[in-house]
Amino acid sequence: RFIKGVVDSEDLPLNISRETLQSNPVIQKIRSGVTKHILGDLDKLSKSDPIAFNAFWHQFGAVVKEGLYDAHDHREDIYKIARFYSTNSTMEMTSLEDYVARMQPHQDSIYYISGENVENLRNSPQIEGLKKRGLEVLLMKDTIDDFWLPVVMDYRAKKFLSVTKGAIDLTKFPLPEVEGENKADKPAARTCATLIDYLKNHLSDVIGDVRVSDRLTDSPVCLVAPDNDVDLNMSRVLKIHQKYETKAKPVLEINATHPLIEQLDILVGTSSESVSLRDAADLLYDQACIIQGEPVTDPAAFARRMADFVRRGLAA
Repeated sequence: RFIKGVVDSEDLPLNISRETLQSNPVIQKIRSGVTKHILGDLDKLSKSDPIAFNAFWHQFGAVVKEGLYDAHDHREDIYKIARFYSTNSTMEMTSLEDYVARMQPHQDSIYYISGENVENLRNSPQIEGLKKRGLEVLLMKDTIDDFWLPVVMDYRAKKFLSVTKGAIDLTKFPLPEVEGENKADKPAARTCATLIDYLKNHLSDVIGDVRVSDRLTDSPVCLVAPDNDVDLNMSRVLKIHQKYETKAKPVLEINATHPLIEQLDILVGTSSESVSLRDAADLLYDQACIIQGEPVTDPAAFARRMADFVRRGLAA
């Protein structure tokens, strides 16, 4: 859709129609040859004139990536020129080849998160734990990304893994030690078993499960999709474009080391029926929805709970 030209061929029949052209083997060979030639030239351009190639990619990259979904024969050539935003740099885009070259030892997945805005993705709570561990995350901002990724599945035997879907095991990548911090003096993370049970029960209408998160390091909560469902952004895309709404409820993950979660864990053990605890649980869920770009269920109730919390805080 971005290149126009004329192909001169003596091998086509004189009597033609749209139907015969579409099934003609010569046309298929011409189509394949022209596509390979264009992709090869774009690969050369990316190496000889990166500035010109970047200008091209910003304008037509989303169209080219459609080939990753429906042009299996050209997938390897498209891989060479495809560029993606990532947490490795705020300025330059990266290729899949360069991403794999920077992968940590024992890393067997290419982590990605998809959405509409790169800066919002860069600050998503779901990637906090990965960034702290030095794990690079691809930031997918085009709608087509949500369609080709489930089809392709992997690149060079490294599977694509959405950070907004299912549980992610980061135990192979320990958090870096803070300079001057004595590991022996650091308290063990709370299990939050009582708080988790309370949240599961209180938020059962909107949440499918609650668990302690490896993803979170700074934020108290985040939402992720269940293991057997599409990731959060794909769910939003299907809802907007296909009018399809998943029946699966999201999973609420909590940061057991966050001061707010620690306070709530203490509070639920002493006063599980308090208004403050119920409001806090609802606010946590509303906060997770807002961060994810989803509207809160009841804006008026959210505003009331927030005002009450601020008032109680000022009074204290």
